[in-house]
Amino acid sequence: MTYIRRKDVTDVIPNKFEAIKVAALEARRLNDRARTLGVALPGKLTSTAVQRLIDGKIDHYDQRDRLRQLLEENEQVEE
Repeated sequence: MTYIRRKDVTDVIPNKFEAIKVAALEARRLNDRARTLGVALPGKLTSTAVQRLIDGKIDHYDQRDRLRQLLEENEQVEE
């Protein structure tokens, strides 16, 4: 079993529940991709997904930050 420190994950996404959600979605994406290609991935997909999250290989947008960013972009377009 791979041990992953909570601090490593919360350094990337401060909300641990959001981090779990993002990692779970990544694990699902990896699993779907592997099935589509007919490839067996080594190790546990959840551990791989969390490691990818820690390494910054997953694009993650906080919903509030993303909404704020979209509103700012819309304001710039209207000007």
